[in-house]
Amino acid sequence: MSKKRTTLIGAAVTLALFQQVAGAQTQSTAGADMEEVVVSGIRGSLRESVEAKRQSTAIVDAISAEDMGKFPDKNAAESLSHVPGINIDRQFGQGERVSIRGTDPALNRTLLNGQTVASADWFILDSPGRTFNYTLLAPEIVERIEVYKSPEARIDEGSIGGTVILNTRRPIDLPAGTLRTSLDYAYNDRAEEGAPNYSALYSWKNDADTFGVLITALQSEEELTRHGIETFSYPTAGGAGIPSSVVADGSAVFPNAINSALFVQERKRTSGTLGVQLKPSDSFELNLTGLFVNAEYDNYNQSRYAFFGHSLSAPNVTRATVENGLITSADFSNGLTLLDAISRRSEVETYAVDLKADWRGDGWAGSATIGTTEADGGTQQQYFLEYEALGGFSYNIGNERASVTFANDPTDPASMPGIGFGQSRQQPTHDEEQYVQADFTRELGWGPIKQWQFGAKYREHKTDQEARLGNIAGSALAGQGLSNFAGGLTPGNMLDGADTNSGLERWMTVDRNALENFVRGAPLVNPFTTPPTPLGVGVFTQFPNAAFNVEEEITSAYTQFNFSGQEFRGNIGLRYVMTDQLSRGSTGVGNGVFVPNSFSSDYNDWLPSFNFAMDVSEDVVVRLAASRTMARANFADLASFLELDNTTNSGNGGNPDLDPYRASNFDVSAEWYLGNEGLFAVTLFYKDVRSFIVRQSSPEQQFDTNSGQIETFDVSRPRNGAGGEIQGSELTYQTSLWGDFGLQANYTYADGSTDEGLQIPFSSKHTINLTPYYDNGTINARLTYGWRSKYFREIGRNGVAVTTDEYAQLDAAFGWRLTDHLELTAQVLNMLDETHYEYAGEESRLLNLYKNGRRYFAGVRFSL
Repeated sequence: MSKKRTTLIGAAVTLALFQQVAGAQTQSTAGADMEEVVVSGIRGSLRESVEAKRQSTAIVDAISAEDMGKFPDKNAAESLSHVPGINIDRQFGQGERVSIRGTDPALNRTLLNGQTVASADWFILDSPGRTFNYTLLAPEIVERIEVYKSPEARIDEGSIGGTVILNTRRPIDLPAGTLRTSLDYAYNDRAEEGAPNYSALYSWKNDADTFGVLITALQSEEELTRHGIETFSYPTAGGAGIPSSVVADGSAVFPNAINSALFVQERKRTSGTLGVQLKPSDSFELNLTGLFVNAEYDNYNQSRYAFFGHSLSAPNVTRATVENGLITSADFSNGLTLLDAISRRSEVETYAVDLKADWRGDGWAGSATIGTTEADGGTQQQYFLEYEALGGFSYNIGNERASVTFANDPTDPASMPGIGFGQSRQQPTHDEEQYVQADFTRELGWGPIKQWQFGAKYREHKTDQEARLGNIAGSALAGQGLSNFAGGLTPGNMLDGADTNSGLERWMTVDRNALENFVRGAPLVNPFTTPPTPLGVGVFTQFPNAAFNVEEEITSAYTQFNFSGQEFRGNIGLRYVMTDQLSRGSTGVGNGVFVPNSFSSDYNDWLPSFNFAMDVSEDVVVRLAASRTMARANFADLASFLELDNTTNSGNGGNPDLDPYRASNFDVSAEWYLGNEGLFAVTLFYKDVRSFIVRQSSPEQQFDTNSGQIETFDVSRPRNGAGGEIQGSELTYQTSLWGDFGLQANYTYADGSTDEGLQIPFSSKHTINLTPYYDNGTINARLTYGWRSKYFREIGRNGVAVTTDEYAQLDAAFGWRLTDHLELTAQVLNMLDETHYEYAGEESRLLNLYKNGRRYFAGVRFSL
């Protein structure tokens, strides 16, 4: 999307907002004296969300359960994407990571009923961090989502951008015998497959409203297929050995490879929640909440690529075209072609149990909470074979386009006569936390100070990742080729909608069962020894480079005073946090020898917070907020692993001595409430972040096992770098338009960088959400358009800065209430089949291009 198009969209949104404000306010004033009626459906959910925001003392956005049900969303992250200031990442077609106000997803926290939920990722390339895996949670189990953009002392620390609190339902709050069920069928047009899904909620309570039980169950299955083009990095012509007679400018860059990637996955999710509520009197209440999720993420990735940067390819360039420093096309008389087939068996299992007792007395209230949560995930088994061949090829590449023409027919299995590499690998992860907490509230009469809250909490958190592998012995690979594993041609819709050619669209695949059976029965060797040491069939060696254990003990205490007057309210508080960390790993000293190590660190933080809200008129609220926040480093960054290369005197590792991110935050907002469900709000925010964590190399004194001396090594680690700032604004507007039509719209501007000029990951400068809707009580419909501008993603392979291009998604939801108990539903997600595009610095330097396809859902809901 061009800058001109972005500007036009922004102007149109702003114009539409201001055009509607006057009319909506007139309607609100005219109806101010009318008797209030009960409103359900989309309008009812908007009314709940607006009222929650209006009554809050902090800067908060809320989404109700019914609102989530009306949006075309299939997990909580997709529901959150409609909130101003929030972006989500959709690299695999579904919302997985949440970024708030231009911050990295790891710098935000997600809590379930105010407590941590252990989280484990499924993808082997995602190291354990502090992000939450939103694909685990369906909207059906949540009653309300609150996004705290300004903190309060009583809420757990650990976020720079904001804190998301998912609140589950309680049985006594629902009518006795409440039953809600849904059944739908999910279809992905790129996978050309579908599967049924169902969910159910049942709530019971006794006649006295003193005891209740709530149970939910969900079973979902979805077939995902992602077609992609990947290049990995951009080496220079001179560095790769391309003849200067062909490319005179040795600094010109070219794609290291162009890869056609076919990724398929079957996602199965089974989850359940249990809520038991005991309330024998108005002064005492006991709540037991349980959550269990089992999710299967088995996936199969095949990548066929021409390896231009390999020493067998680069010297054989016979023709090349250079434009603006990029070799946009080239011919190779001979070169290396590879086909990687990787089958992964991945399962994530999460549970959480929380017991909370609440007591209310004469001017006092208290609560005690104890809980535990655990998650196991990662990749339980990976099977990997790499087929190879030599032959000529040519390529052409540019902005969102790439093509490769092979001299050898890619559809012929004989074009891949050998296997150059094979491996069996296991990389499971584990995450757990236990906590105990006590909170107290004292009603006060000290003028405007009405309430004193104070409490303490203790948490123990453990995260670890194991890694073991074995390479397949060369003798087992001899004589094997693609003809022994041929699995048929790529799907007929491979890369539909992408600007490419048949060389990347049609090629012979690898049969998954044949791949797994071969790797499972092959003899393995230890690749870390010289020469490789035989291990045996199914016998692994430890892979310490990817293994670590991090433990944390966190003790916190807070005090918070809540104040209010005739036209104002707010709170001021202080939270104190002590963090003790222990990191265990290994130091590699050469020839497969690793020495265990451990490091400990501790730090303390004082975190003040202030929130103030004033009703400057009957319909206008102005808010001010100031705070100091902190967010701990990712667990993988805290790993104590260190690998040294005695030949080059270099090394690579984690950094258990990392200090946390710390920030000072300031917010101001003005909110104009337009009737019961209308809102026009402007929020300005500023974050002064003291230190960002970046990977840097610097000299260290380490022991050289070759010389037996302490020598200087150039070691790359994540380190505390310079500070930076994030500043921006949020514009929110929602109202009834005419009749049964309405509009929700928001715009977010976020501008951030470090003092060293580095970009902040996952931070889009511009984000727009538009949702026109219709709801007459019988028929409801929503069309949701979300757009975010480009953003820096990460430092990728070989130091390449990865930028994700602007992304737009159009979704639709429809409901037809046949009776008071029965409703037909339909949703379409990614209606435009948008391209997820990543590039290296300049848009013409393609890194990753993905097509995830459209997702269709049709179903029925029943309620009593």
